[in-house]
Amino acid sequence: MKDYNQIYNEELFPKFSPYKRAINYPYFAPNYPFSFYKGKFVRDICFNLENRIPILSVGSNRSPYQLKRKFSLDQDICVTPAKLYNSEVVYAASISAYGSLPATQWPSNGTIVDLNVLWLKEEQLNIMHLTEAVGIAYHFVKLKQGSVKLRDFEYSDDIYGYVSLAGVLPFNGAPKRLSAIHGVHNKLDNVNEYEALLLTMSILENKKQSLTQWLMEVIDNKQYRFKLHENLKKIALKPQSPNWEIIDVKSKGDLVI
Repeated sequence: MKDYNQIYNEELFPKFSPYKRAINYPYFAPNYPFSFYKGKFVRDICFNLENRIPILSVGSNRSPYQLKRKFSLDQDICVTPAKLYNSEVVYAASISAYGSLPATQWPSNGTIVDLNVLWLKEEQLNIMHLTEAVGIAYHFVKLKQGSVKLRDFEYSDDIYGYVSLAGVLPFNGAPKRLSAIHGVHNKLDNVNEYEALLLTMSILENKKQSLTQWLMEVIDNKQYRFKLHENLKKIALKPQSPNWEIIDVKSKGDLVI
């Protein structure tokens, strides 16, 4: 019989196959503050956040599983719960290197979404820029004042984030939100990652194949994936009144694309 700690660790850091990793996006995210501290996951704020840069997480960056992949448990990071106002979290018009349809914001008056904020040091922010493929897959942005509110304490300075460079994926002409991310006063229909990938495969591919086969080609064949990106850009929707300002940044290192 599994003990509590084993079940807890499997929920936080599951061992996904490539296919399972693709369809389980955006992964489990706690609704409480947590840190990576001295090589361990800790359910608490373990650092002074005063000199750190707050980054809104709208997709897998909410998840300890993804943060461990990007930073490792040896990187001292902290995550705190937050709410995003006047936006939905929807599927971006792109496909990640691991086969998932990633998330992005979409303006939506009155909608409130439960998310979190990741607090990074300057050198950690550069790692995040590389993993978000800034300039190719995402823009780095400064979010509109008041559009993000932290749950556990007051914070009045700027909060940053990432939004899809290509835009939003339309399903029958409209965005769809991620069913795994909770919000209230939602204006859009939702689908889960598996359903969204099936719909996207039907949009992009004429030949009949299983989702497993298609995702393996997406993951293993970078040139094929880039071709899909270009096709998605042609049908992408762009927000008319974005709740953010694009920030021009230069990252050091190789983008993860």
